Amino acid sequence: MGKDDRRLMVTRQQILTKYEYRLLKLCSDGKTHQEIADELHYSKWAIDRQLPNLYRKLGVDNKNDAIALVGTQKFK
Repeated sequence: MGKDDRRLMVTRQQILTKYEYRLLKLCSDGKTHQEIADELHYSKWAIDRQLPNLYRKLGVDNKNDAIALVGTQKFK
């Protein structure tokens, strides 16, 4: 299955938790890991560990690919 096929399957309700969707939204807003940690009341270390897990869950390698994959959804 190619990345284009996965893009069709990605919906917030099917794959991402509300927290993961919010985390990705903050990334797409250009926030640093420290800014995300501050906003979510987590440590930067926790965010540094959670993002790669989110990328793995989406089947992508990095933040830009994750944002692009979910980009078909409107961030609210």
